Amino acid sequence: MFSQKGEFRDGIYLLNHPEVPVYLVREKKNYLIDAAFTFMAPDILKDLEELGVEPHYLLLTHSHYDHIGAAPFIKKNFPEIKIVASRRTAEILEKPKAIELIKTLEKEAEKSFGGSSGLEFEPFKVDITVGEGDQIEEFSVLETPGHTKCSVSFVFPEKKIIFVGDAAGVIEGGYIRPQFLSSYQQYVESLRKILKYGQFSLALGHGGIFPQGKEFLENSLKRTEEFRKEILEYYEKFGETERVAQEIFKKEYDGLGLKQPKEAYMINLRAMIKSALSS
Repeated sequence: MFSQKGEFRDGIYLLNHPEVPVYLVREKKNYLIDAAFTFMAPDILKDLEELGVEPHYLLLTHSHYDHIGAAPFIKKNFPEIKIVASRRTAEILEKPKAIELIKTLEKEAEKSFGGSSGLEFEPFKVDITVGEGDQIEEFSVLETPGHTKCSVSFVFPEKKIIFVGDAAGVIEGGYIRPQFLSSYQQYVESLRKILKYGQFSLALGHGGIFPQGKEFLENSLKRTEEFRKEILEYYEKFGETERVAQEIFKKEYDGLGLKQPKEAYMINLRAMIKSALSS
């Protein structure tokens, strides 16, 4: 796994921090993929300045706060950049309640990471909305729901790499943590859809890049099925979803020492329990 700042290969870079990466692809145009946390904006802009790169597109895999936080500040510094996201992401970013939740979670994340940027998340507009099969310049779009309803992945066929956000899980504490927040079944179907690309490299929303994505996806699919089984077993034992959440919290969040804000973790965990029980 490539999990350090710098060039992965062939004009593909990991910027910012491996735990919350922003990716850069340099082809005929320059593409940023995802935008990390708000407080990380200065570091992202510094990385671009050091590389002497002016990005033409910012591609957002989904609407979660840890993937869009620096987007408005990137747009301020590069006014000509085109922000690309799914139609659902664009709709979510127009909802006042969603914006307020994003602001709250961004501030909690900054505290968790020990940051003090003084920045606050600002609403922004998506310039180009995309869906399944769309092609723009040098990339194409896959709809990969399951983590969220708004999740999309970006395929760069010439570079043989797919940027999946959290649609295939994340690496934390040394193992794969599934992320089927909106739909277990759709999440599994999305994993299988991405698997069809074979040995493309796979850029995750957290952790870095797997040069051979097929092996990771197969392991992620296996871990996803195991986690659903674990949730069902806890529910059979305790009979209430909140008790299931607390048991998994102790094992994962406390046991692995996860950095993400507790509120965000619990929102996601409760969503996955609901998803597993309804599948």
